[in-house]
Amino acid sequence: MKGSLRNKLLLSVLLVTSILCLIIGPFMYHTIKSDVKEILDDRLAASAKMLSNIVHQYDVKNEKPSSSLTNELLQHIEQKKDNTEIIVCNVTRIDGELIISTEDGNQDVLTSVKDGYSFIRDNGTIWRVFKLTEHGISVTTAEKLDKRRQLFNIVLIGVLIPWILAVLTLIISLYFIIQRVFKPMTQLQDHFDKHTGNSLTPIEIEDVPSEVKGVIAGFNALLARVKAVLESERRFTADAAHELRTPLAGITTQLQVAMLKQGETVDNNLKQANLAVKQLTELLDQLLMLARLDAEQMASITASSTANEITSKALLPLQHMIQENQIQIHKIIHSEQDLFLPQELVVVAIRNVIKNAIQFSSAEQSVSILVTEQPDYVTWQITDEAGGIDPDLLPNVTNRFVHDKKKGNFGLGLSISKAVIDILNGKLTISNTKAGLRVDISLPYSSHELNLDQTLN
Repeated sequence: MKGSLRNKLLLSVLLVTSILCLIIGPFMYHTIKSDVKEILDDRLAASAKMLSNIVHQYDVKNEKPSSSLTNELLQHIEQKKDNTEIIVCNVTRIDGELIISTEDGNQDVLTSVKDGYSFIRDNGTIWRVFKLTEHGISVTTAEKLDKRRQLFNIVLIGVLIPWILAVLTLIISLYFIIQRVFKPMTQLQDHFDKHTGNSLTPIEIEDVPSEVKGVIAGFNALLARVKAVLESERRFTADAAHELRTPLAGITTQLQVAMLKQGETVDNNLKQANLAVKQLTELLDQLLMLARLDAEQMASITASSTANEITSKALLPLQHMIQENQIQIHKIIHSEQDLFLPQELVVVAIRNVIKNAIQFSSAEQSVSILVTEQPDYVTWQITDEAGGIDPDLLPNVTNRFVHDKKKGNFGLGLSISKAVIDILNGKLTISNTKAGLRVDISLPYSSHELNLDQTLN
């Protein structure tokens, strides 16, 4: 979240909106309060003016209040019943003589106030009062402060609810707009997350803004250049291996002829030369495999087999090496389920591990092969008694041509095994034991979801 532009923008919008609400909120409150007070005060004054006009329609300046005047005022007040529930009024002569009042218990209080607006308290109730004196007649209108507050709260709620809804709608709309605008960036991030370190698949996203198109185009161009370099390296490796195999084959033939002519007195140098040529030939074979195979080829040669068949095929070419080094092989297979994997390549991956175990073991030592089943994987556990390797080399032992001071070079065998296992979405675990080295190869039962972005390069 710390590095997300989308989240930063969303938080910035929320922060700005909150600050604006904090600034505008108090201003709105005081504005509404002032406007409502002014409107209610104007209503008090208008009510007083209206009653004063009605009274002065009659000549009551020096007369007793007539029944016709009283009836007229009462009739008018009855027509304005909704207002009289909130506003009370009091009409008196200038000498204090009462003409009419809507509050029987408050005549004295309403009569004693000064002209204009004022506040009075009567029996714990606060009133907002307006008094108008014209032509010897005093008209007083009053309103309870509690009623005014109720009206103010109603108005405030009526204003705040739409305002709050508008702010929430704005925030939600901005959220979806930001999500929509940043969708290409999210898709680009997903593509980057799905790309492994060896993936060369170009990124393809539709309907992206021009700013993102430039990034995608640049990245795809870089991928294309890297892919071209890797293809060139692959071709060079294959060509070099082919060119070297021909003279090596000739050298091997000549050495074999020389060894036959020498008979039992064959020179030790010829044996060493033949062994070196054999090792170099094996290295070239591994280079050819490393140059040619990729995930798509592996997917095309997938076939049904069992763990026992794969293990037997892996051991078959190693029989001479096993007898020559006097190594004991202990094979235990606890798996009968069919595996839908590229058999030949799985055989090569397992054979390379077994071959390393045999190569570094001494005479009369044993190599154990245990095959077990898990819910999602079948696992080959290959253990030797060769003393293990330097713990510092364990993380890098699957790299090409790793050198151990005690055991020498590991060559390309483990590198090829690791690449095959990665393509099959499997797992390779290497660890030291008390007696030697343990290698666990876990592979899925089926290769229907090969990691096609991975290559053996």
